This record gives sequence, structure tokens and C-alpha cells, in this order.
Amino acid sequence: MSNPKPNYSPLPTNPFADSTSQPTTNQSPASLGLGLIEKFRKERLSSLRPIAEFFDTSRMSKPTGIAQITSRLTRNLPYFQGNYTLMFLGITAYSVVSNGMLMFSVAFAVGGTHLISCVPTEGVVIGKNTYNARQLQTGLVCVSVPLFFFSSTIGTIFYIIGASTVGILGHAAVMEEPTENRFSDAV
Repeated sequence: MSNPKPNYSPLPTNPFADSTSQPTTNQSPASLGLGLIEKFRKERLSSLRPIAEFFDTSRMSKPTGIAQITSRLTRNLPYFQGNYTLMFLGITAYSVVSNGMLMFSVAFAVGGTHLISCVPTEGVVIGKNTYNARQLQTGLVCVSVPLFFFSSTIGTIFYIIGASTVGILGHAAVMEEPTENRFSDAV
């Protein structure tokens, strides 16, 4: 008595892939990155609100209590999500550009990773020794970790988190709800 094998459907290997798209075999990392950037642009940045609405000072006021802060955060965080994402990316870019050592460390790690990806399978001869890609990656990590440590990466990460949190939550807390939203809940 042989039991028939159950017919299982394969699980998707890429959670970011569209279920309707056909898998392609020659996708380079660059094309995958561009696809993720395009998806990010369509989903997140399509909800950008106009600058005049984002900085409308006539709608800014001091909240009266925790309940009003909570209500404003609940309304404004999803409403201005695209603007807040752009704000976070701007703070991140400023932090990396203003820290020269960190910018060098990022360029060194990314450039080294790219150069190692171009190494042929037989390896690279440096002096009298031949090094394969795995050994070069280990060397890159051994050099990059101290570089990132000395460029105060952890401090920069905490600065990005703190500045983004204060800026985003501060804006969302002081921005009043639009008048059309106030009356839509009453119905």
C-alpha cells in the first residue's frame, strides 16, 4: 500500500516579490535594488503631502493633554507618513555626510564589497599568496569594523533615532487635525 504524496505548493522564496510576477533567472543585485527603490517610491513617497500643508502654522497649536496628543499622533502619523519618511532619510543623509570618517567607512565597505564580488573564482594573487573571495571578505570585515568603531557609528545611529523621534513626534503632536476630519467622525 503506497500512500500518494500530498500536492504541496512551493513557498515563495522572496517575501518582497510580487506573487503575480514571473521569476526571472538573470536578476542582478543592481536590478533587485532598483526594484526595491521603485516599490518604495510608489508605496511610501506617493503619499507625500504638499509642503504648505506640512508646515501650515495656522494648524499648529500646543496640545492640552495626553488624550489630545494621542489623538493627534493617531491621525497625523499615517496622514504625513511620506513626509516623515523623507524627513528620516534627510536626517540620515545629513548625519552620514557631516561625519567624514563615517562617510569614508561606508564608502570603503561598499566599495570593498563590490570589488570582492568581481574577484574570479580562482582568487587574486597578492604578492606570492593567492586569496579567494571568502578570505578577502574576512579581511574587509577585520578592517571595516574598527573603521566603523572609530567613526562613532553608534553615536550617529542614536543621533538619527533621537532627532527623527523628536522631529516626527513633535510635529505630529502639535499639528491639529484638518477640519474636514473633525466632522467625519461625528456622523
